[in-house]
Amino acid sequence: MQHELYNWEQLITSGQKLEMRKDIDNLIALGKYWDNSPPYQTNVNIFGEHGEHWTNLKMSFIWSCFAYMKQERQIKSVKSWGYKTNKSTVEDRDNYWHQHIREGSTVLSGVYYLHLPIEEENDLETAGTELAPHGVKMGGYYAPWRDGHWLIFPGETWHRPGVLACEEDRYIVAADMEF
Repeated sequence: MQHELYNWEQLITSGQKLEMRKDIDNLIALGKYWDNSPPYQTNVNIFGEHGEHWTNLKMSFIWSCFAYMKQERQIKSVKSWGYKTNKSTVEDRDNYWHQHIREGSTVLSGVYYLHLPIEEENDLETAGTELAPHGVKMGGYYAPWRDGHWLIFPGETWHRPGVLACEEDRYIVAADMEF
């Protein structure tokens, strides 16, 4: 199993998703983002922000990871961040390939699809996340964008953001569970 999608639209409302987008925008406006990452990736543990919406999202991530593994595990840590991008902020996609590996731990990674602009030029099949489980040179595939879903996959999997084709902002929340 390379990846799974978990639907949380019943728990996390459109109003809560809007609050998350506002929180990400506020953090970016305060300069709380990494300078060495593609614009704009927050540099705070986003699950630590105040509000029921962040608690719900964190718990949905943990549950999705347990469902992916088909068991509960002792968690060492959970790290999370917001990511806002659009066509203007995109760099060379070949530079985006990365993994999430922690020495001495197993990591599950997740991408929560918070907001994708609804425009004809966005293709849901390629706007999600591109995964290359056997390495970048072996080629990969796209896990499609599904609004309100967690995409869960092994942290060792090479991956990068999907293709964007418009100027309106796309928002995701990403997280790693280390165990």
